[in-house]
Amino acid sequence: MGPRTLTSRGIPTAPSSPTGAERALVTAILSDLQHRSFEEGREFCGYVGYDRSGRLVPTRIHRGHESSCPLPPVPADMVLVASFHTHGRYSPWYASEWPTTQDMDTDAADGIAGYIATPGGRLWYVDTRSMTVRQICGRGCLPQDPAYRPEDDGPLRPVMTYEDLRRWEAGAAH
Repeated sequence: MGPRTLTSRGIPTAPSSPTGAERALVTAILSDLQHRSFEEGREFCGYVGYDRSGRLVPTRIHRGHESSCPLPPVPADMVLVASFHTHGRYSPWYASEWPTTQDMDTDAADGIAGYIATPGGRLWYVDTRSMTVRQICGRGCLPQDPAYRPEDDGPLRPVMTYEDLRRWEAGAAH
């Protein structure tokens, strides 16, 4: 499990590694949630962490809104590792094929990593230690929204910094 630290809310955390059991668990969860996310037109979210017996497990899944998802309460005996969420169904009105600065800020506030599934079927890893996002697997590696249009992806790169995202968001808003 590795060394523990505490979030600003006093919740214990453990280091994340986007490989092995952690990646397999998150990929399975998000693969399942993608279909619900497309059908219902909303985000779904939760956390993964260690339970008291040291097993990596998810929290209960929260149903969010069209473009946001308030994370669920953290069980008292859980050691947090990472958050996860879908980016809902495809819409030309949202830049949903990559993480946002808000996604990064939320995870950074808790000192944890994050995973994000996109309508195009990408899986992103949010590394709050380096404040970068990394595409773990590309378009179509997770279930893809049938309405998804790749020509709307925007300026995607396999790795982007917080500053890259901030600049893009500022430019896209004008």
